[in-house]
Amino acid sequence: MTTTKRLNRTTLRTSRLLDFCSRKELTAQTGHEPESWPLVVLKELADNALDACEDTDTAPEIGVVVDADGITVSDNGPGIPADTIHGVLDFSVRVSSREAYIAPDRGAQGNALKTLIAMPFVLDGNSGTVEITTRGERHQIALKVDRIRQEPIVDHQRQSAPDVKSGSVIKVHWPDSACSILESSRERFLQIADDYTWLNPHLALTVDWFGDRRHVEPTNAAWKKWLPSNPTCPHWYTDENFERLVAGYIAHDADHGEDRLVREVVAEFRGLTGSAKQKLVLDQTGLVRTNLSALADSGGLRAKAVCALLAAMKLHSKPVKPVALGVIGRDHFRQRFEAAGCELKSFVYSKSVGFDDDGIPCVYETAFGWIPKDAARRRLVTGVNWSCGILNPFRSLGPLGVSCDTILERQKIGEDDPVIFVLHVACPRVDYMDRGKSAVAIGA
Repeated sequence: MTTTKRLNRTTLRTSRLLDFCSRKELTAQTGHEPESWPLVVLKELADNALDACEDTDTAPEIGVVVDADGITVSDNGPGIPADTIHGVLDFSVRVSSREAYIAPDRGAQGNALKTLIAMPFVLDGNSGTVEITTRGERHQIALKVDRIRQEPIVDHQRQSAPDVKSGSVIKVHWPDSACSILESSRERFLQIADDYTWLNPHLALTVDWFGDRRHVEPTNAAWKKWLPSNPTCPHWYTDENFERLVAGYIAHDADHGEDRLVREVVAEFRGLTGSAKQKLVLDQTGLVRTNLSALADSGGLRAKAVCALLAAMKLHSKPVKPVALGVIGRDHFRQRFEAAGCELKSFVYSKSVGFDDDGIPCVYETAFGWIPKDAARRRLVTGVNWSCGILNPFRSLGPLGVSCDTILERQKIGEDDPVIFVLHVACPRVDYMDRGKSAVAIGA
């Protein structure tokens, strides 16, 4: 009788960190196939640059250069802290100062820079490089993979860069093997870059595509909107949103040996910065001199207590009026349409402000104009919270309950008609349908 030798299987461990460095995962994270990744680079870096400048109340100046080395975006903001860069290189977590807050921000997904670090590697298949120059230091980040352990290998080199003391310069080195993707994106890339000047009156933008240089001056460098640094409003949060924020604070404090008071969290919100209002909230919830960690136990958050805190915060604060979010305005759009060659007699601007079914403030702005010359077909400029869409974010559901295309078709405006149509929505609570922020669902 023959005895068959038994196989003693070994339990093998494989890192999931490499999942982030695959085409499939990066497509899921960005919401776009590789053919659109040059547009993803532009959008994410422009969003970050605009937010950074606004955080310090600085009129943004953004430069975009596309050449044989790749895509470079520079700004005049405060620069990127070294700790943020280190956090970006940890592929096991998302790092963001936006993701847990409910506000009319451009970036709110917590993965922008991380996807850009991985992108050159995924396109090349062997290695990829991104350079971040900021605050007098150049960070050269090269990404490779340990094929045995199935883990990303990050080579982070730092050197002095005294020529960049303010702002930041981020260069995504584009692999030669993917140069056709970059070349084929030219038309859409330049349009998206220009779209940012339509939705941001304070933006000065320079774009250089392989020596073809274009510059747009701001129509109003002093224009104001809701700033990323402004306190958020309790009325913008659902119970789930607020639980996410509280949990994030508790985890952050535990990692840093801290434990803030509930009062400190309450004081961060609009309408509750005064001690009298804070006292009303804390007395109502019984959380006077209570540490935030007390809202959690071994089983997780004490959801009932957290929701009661949010309810008290809403009771003792007022909703934000829609116009406080920021209005782009007729004058700005008129100047942009005029510069585009619009027949000004055809220019139409409309603004609608109000609250959606959940009491969330919204500002809808539309503008329309006929371009008699040099316009081969219809152009759409669409965006949410002053950020342009790589795809039309309202292609499925617009603010009127129908798509943009349907609205235009009802006005007998086809794709080949030489017109420009602008639709922008400002809203602090936006339900993105994917991580790439390419489609939204906003209540009517």
